[in-house]
Amino acid sequence: MFARLSVSLERRLTLTYLLALAIVAGLTLVSHIVLMRVLVTQSGAAAIISLSDRQPMLSQRIASLAAQYADGDLAIRPLLVQTIDQFAQQHDELLRGDRAFGLMAPRLGDLHALYFSGDNPVHGMVERYVADARQVAALPPGSPTLKPLLADLFAAADGPLVLGLGEVVQAHQRRSDQQLAELADMQDVTLLVILMTLLMEALTIFRPMVRYVSGYARQLLTLATVDPLTDVLNRRAFMDQGAQALARARTAAAPVSVLMVDADHFKRINDTYGHAGGDAVLKALAAALQAEIADPGLIGRYGGEEFVLLLPDMAVAAAWALAERLRAAVLRMTAESEGRPMSVSISIGLASAAAGDEGLDRLLPRADQALYRAKANGRNRVEVAE
Repeated sequence: MFARLSVSLERRLTLTYLLALAIVAGLTLVSHIVLMRVLVTQSGAAAIISLSDRQPMLSQRIASLAAQYADGDLAIRPLLVQTIDQFAQQHDELLRGDRAFGLMAPRLGDLHALYFSGDNPVHGMVERYVADARQVAALPPGSPTLKPLLADLFAAADGPLVLGLGEVVQAHQRRSDQQLAELADMQDVTLLVILMTLLMEALTIFRPMVRYVSGYARQLLTLATVDPLTDVLNRRAFMDQGAQALARARTAAAPVSVLMVDADHFKRINDTYGHAGGDAVLKALAAALQAEIADPGLIGRYGGEEFVLLLPDMAVAAAWALAERLRAAVLRMTAESEGRPMSVSISIGLASAAAGDEGLDRLLPRADQALYRAKANGRNRVEVAE
């Protein structure tokens, strides 16, 4: 009898143990799948946002090239046609959801409404813009039809088309954030159940799983805060951390400075060496800036070839000296693309707050205006905001 009870208890404990292990294994698999979906979703979202973010720039470039062609620059026509084709192709990829680029078609919510609904949907504006641009490219310079077509192109490129394309970028960003939040909630629930199950098991069973999940969490944090090309803070992370640094500066009544840094003639580098060469220059530029910035300074990629630096406890004179060191360091810097050396200079705009009494919403525009003056005054220089 006791033997039968012992066997029954052993069987029950074994089944319970195996069931617990099966639950843990299943939840671990679910956690892995959710995390992989997060990584894939974020990668696809980054591709979508990058692609849609280039569309406003391309639309304005088309208008500029069309104007040059209309003025008689026949050599510019192939580049005009190529840019129109690129603009149209990228729009089609965003609509089609080309999975080769990790893209998803805009079937839901405000994305569909922006593209296809309302009085002036983005898809219709893009089709009209492409049609007008192709018509310009098909006409000879001097044709009387060119003037109204160019007027339509510039009106769209400076107005509703750019605004609509900008709204598309923001909608993609909102959709990415929403998807990430939903997947993060799923991950939180999964982790909670896993932790409850862990209480029933020996710690040695679950230590590898915890390390596994922690590794994915670090990857998620990196995806959320670091620019993948330059390894500096992305714009959103810089704004968050910069606001915290300014709050500390206000509490301590300490000075703080902001440097807006832009690579000079970056378009020429892209045109000469291709986007791979441009990427190599951006990586080298970010590394050169990071080498000169000490904690608790912050550096982030603000957009394109533009970087922004936040310098706590640094007044105008010290920030100016640092900006000049940065400018000189970049001049000494070299980057390579397919074995070809490349060099670049930078223009810097500097804005300071004496006691941390200004927010980024005021410091950044002031630094940007100073950067604009540096560009206008010949580039490769530092200008201080008034």
